[in-house]
Amino acid sequence: MTKAELIERTINAMTDPWTDCPEDYLYSTSIDLHEATDLLDQIRSDEKDMDLEPDEMLPQEVTPAIVMEAYNCHARAMKYEARTERLTDWIKENDPVCEYCSYYLPEHENAKDVAPVDWLTDTDGFPFIENASPLDLLCIGMNSRRTFDPQDEYCWFDSDAMTMHSTDHPFRDGVLDAEDFARFILLDAECFGYMFDDIIDDEDAKRILGCTKEEYINE
Repeated sequence: MTKAELIERTINAMTDPWTDCPEDYLYSTSIDLHEATDLLDQIRSDEKDMDLEPDEMLPQEVTPAIVMEAYNCHARAMKYEARTERLTDWIKENDPVCEYCSYYLPEHENAKDVAPVDWLTDTDGFPFIENASPLDLLCIGMNSRRTFDPQDEYCWFDSDAMTMHSTDHPFRDGVLDAEDFARFILLDAECFGYMFDDIIDDEDAKRILGCTKEEYINE
C-alpha cells in the first residue's frame, strides 16, 4: 500500500462518516507521536473487540507516525470546513457585496456581477449595455416588470434574456455563492486580510475561526 492509501485507511478507521462533524474539530489541536501511539493502540484494540476480518482491520504497516499525520491532516481539513460553514453564514447575514465585487469577481470570469440599484440613478445611460437604444431600454423594461424592484438594494442584468433582476439579499437568496466566496476568503491572503482587518469584527472573527485572526495566520 502507498502512504496515501494507508493514511486514507487510517482516517476511515478513526472516524465514523455518519457522525464525524466539522464543528467538533474547530477547537482541536494537533496530536504528537505519543498521542498517536495511544490512538493506534486504541484503534487496534477496538478492531479486535469487533472481531473483524483481517482485510477489514487497519493494515499492520500503519505506524504511529502515519496515525499522527492522518489525524492532523483530517483535523485541518475538517477545521477548514467548519470555518467555511461559519463564514458562509456570516456572509449571508451581512451581504458583503462590495468586497465580493472587489476581490472575488475579478478572479472568476463566470461570476455574477451585482451592483447597487442606486448605481442606476447615478450613471448616464444604461450601464449594462454600451450605447443601449431606446428600443433596448423599452424591451428590458417590459421583460423586467416581474423581476426588478427599484426599491431593492442590489441588481444584476441577464444579457441573454435582456432582463433586470433585483434583491435585497443576494447571498441569502442564492444569487451570489456565499460558500464559494467564503472559501475564497479563507484561501486568499489579501482578501482574508482585508475582510478580517476591516470588515469582520474581532468577536465575529473568533467565532468564525475558532481562534483569533493572528492565531489563524500563524497556523
